[in-house]
This record gives sequence, C-alpha cells and structure tokens, in this order.
Amino acid sequence: MTAARDELKRELGDIGAIETLTDDQAVALLTAFNGARRRQAAILTAARDEALRHVPRLLRGSVRRVLGA
Repeated sequence: MTAARDELKRELGDIGAIETLTDDQAVALLTAFNGARRRQAAILTAARDEALRHVPRLLRGSVRRVLGA
C-alpha cells in the first residue's frame, strides 16, 4: 500500500476502487485531488473578498472575524 492510497482513503473513505489503482494512478489522482482543493480554496477566498467589497469599510473587519477569515 502506498502513501498516496492511504491519503486517498483518508480523503475519500475506504472505496474499493482505490485498491485497483496502480501506484502511478494513485499518485496522479491524489495530485489532481489536491490541486482541485487548492483551486477551490482560492476561488472561495476571491469570492469572499469580492463579497466583502459590498460591506461598508467600517464593518469589514468585524464581518471578516465573524466569517472566520
């Protein structure tokens, strides 16, 4: 069992199909999965920042804290 398969199982659950992947396929899938997560996080951050532009400046700090940003 490779580290890539172990991490895929942690992220996706114990899906039987993970066992059928070759080591190279598991690494490629994990790389794609992590890249998608990074892109999603960047998009969500940009959307949050754009939404905060509609909040009056005096309230932005408080709203950021409430949002956990």
